[in-house]
Amino acid sequence: MLYMTTPELSSDQFGAKPAVLRCSRCGKFVDWEDAQLQIVCTCRPHLELPPVLVREATDADRLAARELIQRDFGRTKIVAFGEVMDIDQMPALVAVMQADPSGVLAYRLLGDALQIVALATDPMWQRSGVGGYLMAEAELLARRLKLRRLVVATTNDNLPALYFYQR
Repeated sequence: MLYMTTPELSSDQFGAKPAVLRCSRCGKFVDWEDAQLQIVCTCRPHLELPPVLVREATDADRLAARELIQRDFGRTKIVAFGEVMDIDQMPALVAVMQADPSGVLAYRLLGDALQIVALATDPMWQRSGVGGYLMAEAELLARRLKLRRLVVATTNDNLPALYFYQR
């Protein structure tokens, strides 16, 4: 009988995700293994948040956008739509709150579609509407360009993303 051993894998192999989630109750950072999907109602208090400005990313935004993608995905080369894509080379929308980038949405135009390749939000601003503003602006961009579809890809194990996109 043949037994095979597997070498120990480092945490950054195979796309291990760093801690980028935040507890909605206490604000503590939570890593993926400890995160739980929960059902909440609208009983939590309404917070007055600073306004969100969403615009096309400029060269000055690229470093902050890269850091947000790197924090969420662990890298800037992402597999989406069956291809490896370099986020640094893609157009992006950036959300700004209090003069700082709070979120980024990288996309590409292909045929009659705007494909959302990656969406990342600064943990400080998760659950504050930043992702929704980015999605709304992507939809407006697709309409302005007369594209028929807005397409997003995510993995089955990314429960926060699945919840977000299905709302």
